[in-house]
Amino acid sequence: MPEHKPAHADWLRRPECDRESWSAFRGAAAAILAQLDGDLQQRHGIGYADFDALVQLSLADEGGMRMADLARSVHRSPSALTRLVSRLEQRHLVERHRRCSTDVTVTITADGMALLAEAVPAHLDLVDRLFWAHLTTPDRETMAQLCGAMLGEPQARS
Repeated sequence: MPEHKPAHADWLRRPECDRESWSAFRGAAAAILAQLDGDLQQRHGIGYADFDALVQLSLADEGGMRMADLARSVHRSPSALTRLVSRLEQRHLVERHRRCSTDVTVTITADGMALLAEAVPAHLDLVDRLFWAHLTTPDRETMAQLCGAMLGEPQARS
């Protein structure tokens, strides 16, 4: 019978700075996103993931994106995005346009744009209080570079 080591053994073998940086990142991201989600739910009856999809669509050319591109943009699996788009479609915030079974584009509707116009000012104010207010401009630049590196984005040369 194989010997099983405690699950936490590998975690405890990591340097303390690794454990602390991961815990701080995870905790801060979860806490901020939970507060943003709760505020959006309370004020607008929409979750953060749905709001994020609407924002991405509003920024896209002609207010639309292919489903696969939108899934990548909002960091969702194709099946999770399908459920998300269905929720938004039921509220008339987006429309799907099928060219064929595998080529589906989602566009934001006038109702979706109206919801964003209403939600964005308070949302940005909350992002400011929860995130930007705690960072200097150089901190923000460093944060963007670090997160980009974690996502495998090419680094800009100085």
